[in-house]
Amino acid sequence: MDLNLLKTFDAVMKSESVNDAADILGITAPAVSHALNRLRDQYQDPLFIRQGRGIAPTNFAIELHVEIQEPLSLLLNGAISRQDFDPLTSQRTFRISSHKDIDLIVVPPIVDYKRKHAPNIMIKADVEHQYYHERQDDLRHRKVDLILATALLEDHGYHNQFLFEQQLVIAVSKHHPRIQDKLTLTDFFNEYHLLWSTKTLDNYVLNSLADEDIPHRKVAYATGSLSTALVMASQTDWICVTSSWHANKMCDALDLNIFPLPFASKKVPIYMTWHHSQRHDGGNKWLREALIETTAALR
Repeated sequence: MDLNLLKTFDAVMKSESVNDAADILGITAPAVSHALNRLRDQYQDPLFIRQGRGIAPTNFAIELHVEIQEPLSLLLNGAISRQDFDPLTSQRTFRISSHKDIDLIVVPPIVDYKRKHAPNIMIKADVEHQYYHERQDDLRHRKVDLILATALLEDHGYHNQFLFEQQLVIAVSKHHPRIQDKLTLTDFFNEYHLLWSTKTLDNYVLNSLADEDIPHRKVAYATGSLSTALVMASQTDWICVTSSWHANKMCDALDLNIFPLPFASKKVPIYMTWHHSQRHDGGNKWLREALIETTAALR
């Protein structure tokens, strides 16, 4: 099969438009349509159907695209082209493994950055790992380009870099029956808590970062999602230990008060990790530098 057919198909799938795919590939729209017709004959499937003013992929096209993305990326971006990465012309797809709470902070600015500096690349933050060995394997096998997490990968062959950190604060509903203008240490342990858990630190984030052992807290609800915890806090008299970024972003919309912790605690660190096999990959280096630049204000 002509590799250019799959390259054209990939561009149409990502752009959801024959005309946009033609612009990305630097060819005419009829040339794109001709390539799709050849693929239709090859696979005996229409691949795309009309939907309003645009097109929509068939189920077969969706399945085919999932199957070809990784090998196609490897074929189109061999070792030499990876070293000579040009953000203005590259059509690479980068995959970041992260956590949804971290995604809220980093994905919008990195997408805006790539729109200005690397318009044809794709950035997907669609992989989330719960276990240490899964992170290792996917980096080593290049299923993901970078991992963003609160803990380091310290095994040989993995490179870690501190990205930014977040102070912990307490979020409480503005309509809380007992806590209004201040929150004392006694208040903290008397109230029921929404606990933020994470697989990559301790079971609960605060337990891992407090300077001293935290006494037992009364648990109302435990979740791995700060967004869930903050919405819960806004509708109950439960209190939530959260990052300052999430609290500040959501306090007005959710009608929350924010208080400092009534005891000393370290900040939540965020690291990015990559495998040593990608140390000479120009695209991977560009992605790391872009993340450093777009999160500079958080350090």
